[in-house]
Amino acid sequence: MEKGDAIVALKQRMTRVTPLQDEPNFATSDETIVRFLKANDWKYKDAEKALLSTVEYRRQTRPLTVDCQYCHTRPGFHSMRQVGFDESGRPVMYSSFAQASVHKNTVEDLVTHVTYLIENAKVTMNSGVTTWVFVIDCTWMTMGACNPKLGYNVTSILSSHYPERLGMVICVNISPVFHGVWKAIKKLLSPGTVSKVRLVRSESKIRQVFGTFFSDELSAWLLEEIALNKCKPLSRGQLEFWNPPSGESRHDPRGTLSYVHGYINQFKREDAHVFPGHPKKHLPHPNIIDALSAEVAAVSLTPSEEAEREEALGASGRDDSNLIGVQDDVSDDDDEDSDSDAEDGDDRLQEASKLKPEGSNAKPKSEMVSASHGGSSGKPMSKLKKWITR
Repeated sequence: MEKGDAIVALKQRMTRVTPLQDEPNFATSDETIVRFLKANDWKYKDAEKALLSTVEYRRQTRPLTVDCQYCHTRPGFHSMRQVGFDESGRPVMYSSFAQASVHKNTVEDLVTHVTYLIENAKVTMNSGVTTWVFVIDCTWMTMGACNPKLGYNVTSILSSHYPERLGMVICVNISPVFHGVWKAIKKLLSPGTVSKVRLVRSESKIRQVFGTFFSDELSAWLLEEIALNKCKPLSRGQLEFWNPPSGESRHDPRGTLSYVHGYINQFKREDAHVFPGHPKKHLPHPNIIDALSAEVAAVSLTPSEEAEREEALGASGRDDSNLIGVQDDVSDDDDEDSDSDAEDGDDRLQEASKLKPEGSNAKPKSEMVSASHGGSSGKPMSKLKKWITR
């Protein structure tokens, strides 16, 4: 079937589906139809099955109304937030392990927060823009946060219901352990997803990547934000990233000046309500909304979370070579890294395999595991695959 015919046929089929309450045109829009066909290699039947599954998923979860209560209850539970746009107009989300008050997450809380984030990012996308970008700052990332099963399951859920939405993921300040885990887990992801992930450690490479894809404004904001989030102890201004700058500081941790002026300063409390048939309004990070309403709760950490932060601080102090601005000659090519990185990852995988599954949502779509990946299959890789995909 030709692509044009596939689009028409699938659109006709989807007109028979009961429209969604909050987004009646979702299943029949050209943008949705094309994304699902493209994600399924333009195979009409496969695309129809996947789209029907997503329509029912959205009918049950009503993602336009999702709010992250984890953040409202525990400020800083998730640090990931939209901070601006790249040169192509794609929304850019930034996340820092240094700013997150919790370092041990579940599939449920991560999917809830990311759903809130990307559904609101969609509102800021101009016509013709269909993907988004993530910048993940791994400074202070602890062993507990480096959970391959967690990352794989969340990726699988999002890939199933948001196909062709991921534009790029840039991971900066990665540790050898994270790199080792990534080298193993990427064998279970689709080639398309793997190709969109960039691991960048050296300052020169970070500046080069940012300069290629981001405006001067966003590049400068990211570089300063990353530098400030390396400081030990983390300043209150950076820890409470939902507040505007105070005192002599001019850096706004909420995002770039254009994003703050265009979306945060324009926010109204009534924007949080979704009315069927009416366009959804953009909502910034939940704690930014709380701060604008003077309703943000006090930041609190349990003893175990305090210990996690101390561990992160200690790890950063022991291995400063992984921080921006220190090492400038690290290869970003996965295949050229030393065997010690892989061994560190294998140790981490063996430790992680002792953990219990993350709950009923943890079982990923079996089709997400690409059968095209060949190569050697050592015991750690075999154990990882059985554990993650069961």
